[in-house]
Amino acid sequence: MNSAVMPSGRSPLVAGLALLLAVLTSGCRADDVSINVEGTRTSIPGEQATLKAASLAEAIEFVRKDGKERTTPVTYMINLPAEAQILGQPLTISGPEPPAGSRIIIRGAPGGTRISGATFVQNHLKLSRSRDGRYEYALPFSELPGETAQKLLRKLSTITPRQLMIRVNGKTRLQSTRWPTSGFLPVVEIAGDPRSSTATMAFADLPDGVRRSPDLWIGGYLTDSYLFVNARALAVDSKGVLTDRNRLRADGKPPERLYFYNLATFAQCNSFFYDASARTLNFCSEEPIETLEVPVLDTLLAVSGFHNLTVRDVVFELAIETAVTVRDSVAINFSNVIVQLAGADGIAYTNSSDSRIDHASIRAVGRRGAWLSGGDRASLTPGHISIEDSSIQDFSLVYRTFAPAVQMDGVGMSVRRSVIFNGPQFGILYSGNDHVIEDNLLAQLVTEAGDSGFIYSARDFTSQGTVIRRNALLGTGGRYFNDARGIYLDEFSSGNLVTDNVIVGIPYGILMNGGKDNKLLSNLFILSSPSIWGAALGYASWWQVWRNDHMQVPGGLSVRNLYSLPVDKEPWTSRYPEIAGYKHSDLLRPERNLIEGNKFMGAGSITAFDGDIPTAEVRNNSAVVYRGSLQLLERMRNWIAPSQLDETLALVSSELDRHGLTEHIPLRAPDRAGAQLPGDRFATLSEFK
Repeated sequence: MNSAVMPSGRSPLVAGLALLLAVLTSGCRADDVSINVEGTRTSIPGEQATLKAASLAEAIEFVRKDGKERTTPVTYMINLPAEAQILGQPLTISGPEPPAGSRIIIRGAPGGTRISGATFVQNHLKLSRSRDGRYEYALPFSELPGETAQKLLRKLSTITPRQLMIRVNGKTRLQSTRWPTSGFLPVVEIAGDPRSSTATMAFADLPDGVRRSPDLWIGGYLTDSYLFVNARALAVDSKGVLTDRNRLRADGKPPERLYFYNLATFAQCNSFFYDASARTLNFCSEEPIETLEVPVLDTLLAVSGFHNLTVRDVVFELAIETAVTVRDSVAINFSNVIVQLAGADGIAYTNSSDSRIDHASIRAVGRRGAWLSGGDRASLTPGHISIEDSSIQDFSLVYRTFAPAVQMDGVGMSVRRSVIFNGPQFGILYSGNDHVIEDNLLAQLVTEAGDSGFIYSARDFTSQGTVIRRNALLGTGGRYFNDARGIYLDEFSSGNLVTDNVIVGIPYGILMNGGKDNKLLSNLFILSSPSIWGAALGYASWWQVWRNDHMQVPGGLSVRNLYSLPVDKEPWTSRYPEIAGYKHSDLLRPERNLIEGNKFMGAGSITAFDGDIPTAEVRNNSAVVYRGSLQLLERMRNWIAPSQLDETLALVSSELDRHGLTEHIPLRAPDRAGAQLPGDRFATLSEFK
């Protein structure tokens, strides 16, 4: 037995004998081991023989060593104290494993235990200015412990400063300084020699704060309305801002929406900037800084090549990159957890299976809330990874596009009974086969990016078998939409079943851009116009410039899986009977798409022809004239807070009742979505609109 993990005050030998005797006399299973991390409550009902560990890392190391010595299955229960666990390095759980059938449970205190990758640096701050409710500080890296300073310097040389999720006084997340303080500004023209690798973006006006910022960053839609870019400004002068030309459009068209950040001045408070030459972080707070947490770890928990781990009642927070990673693992579960303030993803599964996230709250993350990837597409073996009864909000804070609340790849992923709220682009992005998206509430999405959907899939004829059903999509914040779609089956997405969804206030409620064998059945559209649009994308004249990129056999973007996966063999031919004939068909022509039994309330429409080309068969759809009040229209136009979701759903339900569409009411948010931790406190999002 590891001498660092033992009953307090005893030698290893005496401790081991005492533990064995306690187990035998108490009637507990000899293959159950309970470990209390220092500070944990001393008595846990029903658990007699309890070891002690100085830290969570030490408890995990004990399990690793102890498991190697065992030949029969064992359950390890690691109990955490209420006190926060401040990590010095990421927690890693990997092989060798305990015997087959064993499991590890990491359990936080009843109010939740915080696992943090940040360090407290308030003792190293220098107050530089204090006036009118603004407190400005500098944090010289020379004042920090050497290892901490070096970690930050290395990271800040490779990442955008926005990935630092910095928290003040345990409640307020600081933003990177920016101009303009909200919204975007257009570029007037692109100047410079077109043959040069750099270009100058000229603006109507730039404030001195931008011109005097040596470490300026650019954020914006530099090439396309659906693709956000973070890029360093190479130089700033009276002519404009110098950047890499390859960041801009090849045709020279100036970007219409960008902003600058990491300005060396405070246009707004509750913000920070990084000065690379001075090696300082600089802060402005609306109240005196008593505690300041700066993340120094990339990842908090990394699981690799492992089976049977459950983590519950824990708060993961303050990581520079992805908070929790799971690779090549089976049955790795997270229950009643919070993941927040991560510079990249919240929880990311890759090449894993039979795992679940349930009753989780994932929020304030720089990229995806959860990435679910597993299963085998060639054999259509499902990965069975799910996120259920959870809440994901305020995601994509750094990487504004292609960073959805949930991304699903592979085979057999699912999102069920969850709330997805407040993001600039996609809520759910999927590829692969046989996914399930059901009974979710998605609201206030696609509020910044263009040509994007609440739920989105594209560029793969073989991504078939996904079911999207009984979801409610609310287009709140609609006046900020830029070509928003509800359910977007883009660029030949095929074989989807979209049924019994309620779509409110979203233009292009469902959009099909080509594709085959899609079924759009019994959906309800409220104030969403056009409601269903089926396009023959491959025949559009404007799209022909991309035709070879997509359709060139065998490696085109939309056909490469069709020519690399065994679609003409079992189990593909049984699962998707039509797909074996795709290679011999006109792939550009929509075929066997069905629009049936849908209902429309207020300005509903179906487009099932693109010129002379039919895009879907249409049957038994119906419309109801909207005779409601303007209250619902106004609600859809404006931003709402999470606390207004239930009220908004009730407002929609009342209009459905008024119009006799009672089969969908009452509309309700999923019950108990998210973590239930009494000690929860959320960092204030000062950018919430």
